[in-house]
Amino acid sequence: MRNVVPGGSASCDVLIIGGGLVGSVLANALTRIPVDTVLVERRDPAALTGAGFDERVTALANGSQRMLSQLNLWPSSDVEAISSIHVSERGRFGATRIEAEREGVEALGYTVENVVLARTFWAALDGTRSFRRLAPARLRSFQAGESSVVAQIETAENCIEMRAKLLIAADGVQSAVRESLGISVREDEYGQQALIANCSTEHAPRGRAFERFTATGPLAFLPLTGERTSVVWTLDRARAERAIALDEREFCDELQRTFGDRLGRITRVGRRSRHDLRRVRSLALYRGRALLIGSAAVNLHPVAGQGFNLALRDVAVIAELIADAVRSSGAAADPGGGELLERYRTWRMRDQRNVAGFTHGLIRCFGLSFPGAGTARGLGLLAFDVAPGAKALMARHTMGRGGKLPRLARGLDL
Repeated sequence: MRNVVPGGSASCDVLIIGGGLVGSVLANALTRIPVDTVLVERRDPAALTGAGFDERVTALANGSQRMLSQLNLWPSSDVEAISSIHVSERGRFGATRIEAEREGVEALGYTVENVVLARTFWAALDGTRSFRRLAPARLRSFQAGESSVVAQIETAENCIEMRAKLLIAADGVQSAVRESLGISVREDEYGQQALIANCSTEHAPRGRAFERFTATGPLAFLPLTGERTSVVWTLDRARAERAIALDEREFCDELQRTFGDRLGRITRVGRRSRHDLRRVRSLALYRGRALLIGSAAVNLHPVAGQGFNLALRDVAVIAELIADAVRSSGAAADPGGGELLERYRTWRMRDQRNVAGFTHGLIRCFGLSFPGAGTARGLGLLAFDVAPGAKALMARHTMGRGGKLPRLARGLDL
């Protein structure tokens, strides 16, 4: 690692805490700008990119695909295009279907396994100039002053004092940086878990995605490469615990009863995992020279698959603002200046609020059980399916094309 004295000190322009999918994309984006970047990740990169790292699948919007392609981070294989999305409610009439062909696009989005993304992002960083990594390493503490942030980074060999103009927290929903900054959150506890598994079905999905609302929560079937399907099944904690303990055949039967026969018989299921679900919104996006992005700022319910796409727009906006600052001020650019961070907050707050409200509203709406609620939802789905322009507007936001888009999300260079 350049400019580091073992057990001593070092400096950089931007210090990223967290090398998961969001942090590693940000590091890649900043390599396009002449800023000195250091990425700190507590896990060994080999563990992040190896088999079994993360069974989850990410649904990438069109805007995210354009951004990753512009950064040369788009996996050339192991990506499945979504050609249609079918939305329904179990036991109720009414459904709606959004189709790529009718919207005039090649795909509504794409699905890819998280481990594929992690391998792609980290491989692109190897040998990159103006980038350094500390992994495995952890942030012990930091102090934010007027002109810099001074962080104590602990590695297996020593402790390094790192001075940065800007610290960016990409350390997830349980952000240690956010806690150290004393930034409060608003939290909505759903009392649910997402049960994640890949399965095989009698009929291959062939690009078809399904979002089925049930009494226990939404159930998503997402198409994967190899004629597989990724299942994201929302259940209360007791049901999730029982479901994950079932043997394979019992689990397939239970899943079949909930989903139905749109893909024929569910023939096989892979390893299952479960994750707690809650919406968490930070009451501030930055404090001093420390900025929160991704789940450290806003964590969403997985319904509609918006979380990672929202985080990628965080990355695109902060990278664009830093690039603009470097273009206008050169070496004197200050990526952690108050004016720049306030511009970031102003740009991102509406998108974050709208997406968080949309996903939360879906969960609350389909969770209502008063008399007539199911009928009203069925009529709503029918109306949505035939209303002029409604599906086009929905598809636009689902594909990440709503609001003011940063350059990367439009497929343009920084």
